[in-house]
Amino acid sequence: MLTNWSTTNETKDGKTQRLPKRDAVMLKRQLSRLQTYLGGIKYMMGVPDIVIIIDQ
Repeated sequence: MLTNWSTTNETKDGKTQRLPKRDAVMLKRQLSRLQTYLGGIKYMMGVPDIVIIIDQ
């Protein structure tokens, strides 16, 4: 979770407007993916009852 902090923080600071168009689009795609997969975490009110960890 903490490794993606810089991606979400750059969009709030407006750094994407200073990037080249190609890099800004790639960053927006990455942020969109993060929002899709991890967006519900910010609405969690407490610690989950169970965590399932799947590893190779």
